[in-house]
Amino acid sequence: MFPFNLISIITSVSCIFMGNFIYYKNPNNRLNQVLAIFSFLVAYMTFTDFQISSSTTPEQAYWWMKAAFPWVLMGSFYVHLALLSTEKFHILKKKITYVLIYLPTILLAIINLTTNLISHGAQKGYWGWTYMPNTSILTFLAIIWTILLWLISAILVLHYYFNSAGTKRRQAKYILIGIYSPLFLAILLEFVMPIFFSIPALVMFNLYIALGLGFIVYGIWKFRLPQLTSSIVSDKILSKMSNFLFLLDEDGKIIHVNPKAIEISGYTEKELIGKPVDFVFNEIDYPDSHLSNKNNMKTTLKRKDDNCLPVLVSTSPIKTAKQDVLGLIIVGNDISPLIKAEKERDHYKEHLDELVEERTKELENMNIQLKKEIIAHEEAENKLKNSLDEKEILVKEIHHRVKNNLMIISSLLNLQAQKIKDEKVQNVFKESQNRAKSMAIIHERLYQTKSMRKIEFDDYIRQLSTELFHTYRLGSGIHLNMDLDPVEIDVDHAIPLGLIINELITNSLKYAFPDGKGELCIEFHCLPGEDEFELVVSDDGVGFPADLDFRKVDSLGLQLVNNLTKQLDGTIELDRSRGTKFTIKFKTPKYSK
Repeated sequence: MFPFNLISIITSVSCIFMGNFIYYKNPNNRLNQVLAIFSFLVAYMTFTDFQISSSTTPEQAYWWMKAAFPWVLMGSFYVHLALLSTEKFHILKKKITYVLIYLPTILLAIINLTTNLISHGAQKGYWGWTYMPNTSILTFLAIIWTILLWLISAILVLHYYFNSAGTKRRQAKYILIGIYSPLFLAILLEFVMPIFFSIPALVMFNLYIALGLGFIVYGIWKFRLPQLTSSIVSDKILSKMSNFLFLLDEDGKIIHVNPKAIEISGYTEKELIGKPVDFVFNEIDYPDSHLSNKNNMKTTLKRKDDNCLPVLVSTSPIKTAKQDVLGLIIVGNDISPLIKAEKERDHYKEHLDELVEERTKELENMNIQLKKEIIAHEEAENKLKNSLDEKEILVKEIHHRVKNNLMIISSLLNLQAQKIKDEKVQNVFKESQNRAKSMAIIHERLYQTKSMRKIEFDDYIRQLSTELFHTYRLGSGIHLNMDLDPVEIDVDHAIPLGLIINELITNSLKYAFPDGKGELCIEFHCLPGEDEFELVVSDDGVGFPADLDFRKVDSLGLQLVNNLTKQLDGTIELDRSRGTKFTIKFKTPKYSK
């Protein structure tokens, strides 16, 4: 068994070395700390392997097996390392995380140390001493718990690997190998080879873990552990900074320059080191600069080609805690591009001033011309307004005169009708009088509106129907019901509609109610879509004769209704089911109130 002893002790020493190495590379990093503890744990476990294989009696071997009780902690450390390496810091901030990871494992380790419930002895195998596992539920739980923790850590790192890139992905690859390799080696050497090749199982799980640990340590060291020191940072900043820098000693001699200083001066580093400050800066007084910081001083820098560059520098003395001067830092920029830009700016400013002055004169002339145009426009607008006012007055006067003429005609017809004794002829005069009055009402409403083009048609229908009721004086037995939408109708449609309503109401009042009782309904609605209107005049009287076609009658009133409906490009329908119901539909521009 000597080869296994040698391998175990070498592995133990290697793990101790890896733990120290990884810790001192970055002792303040939590990942390094946990990885170092894990390395020491694996070192201890491989040392117990060495002692077990060196034992000569079952009792001695079992004692060292008991000493290896922390083996159940391996899974907890793997999960802890996986959470740290995959940057799940929000999970690790919660105390419950550590309880869930470590508490069950610690309990199992204590049980393994103090009882025989997990293992109860050592037995001699082909390769040396091995455990005699107990068949209790605790043995099963310990194995399942360890495998579960192992799988959780493997899944965490695998997910992180597929969702990361660059250095993080390369580091995750090594951690992934470190977690999976012990599992694959254990399956291969402890299950596959005994089953397929009849080779006794080689139980060296701690060695497999140590091998995987080597991959993890390498991945962390290779891709995360270069120590960030102040000297590295300062060297990096000096080499990349866009300002030139000269570092002087206490005697005023140059002891360090950055790449930008070499570039701007034209000298090599060797040519500058050891030279006094006035070698490149004539106007900097070294003793005076030791007293305090000086910012943004304009001076010149002498180049190797004897040209002098304008520069802007700041100086800062370096002093000890006792205020003893150690040296001076000079930092600055080449401002020749800035000076050139200032000259160009001044040139452009002069040119711009000339352009502004020239443009100002043009705008003044344009302003004068614009004022003249505005005055002319206002005069034209006033003339147009006066003209519109005159036309508005004229249109109102026309509507007023038309209304008066129609009322005169209505009055003449009324006077003439009073002298006629024939009732039929008298009715003809009365109907003509009503027609004239229906048009007169429209013209009366037109000259009372602002637009003089549209009237509120619902109010018009109410006035017209009320006056017709008063004209025929049929008594209180006939009721008038109206359902009217508030809309405005232009005069071109209002006059024919007014005549239609006049004729239909007149017919109902004359013929529908011989017994003096009934109901007359008038509806006017705006239908949804395409500005369509619907006029309905109905009564529940004796009804329209069934053998009479309202489109082919000798009655002047119905002829007017049909012709005026066509004039509106509308349709008219008659419903005889309940009395008489005329429905007229037409389209016209809609004006809501």
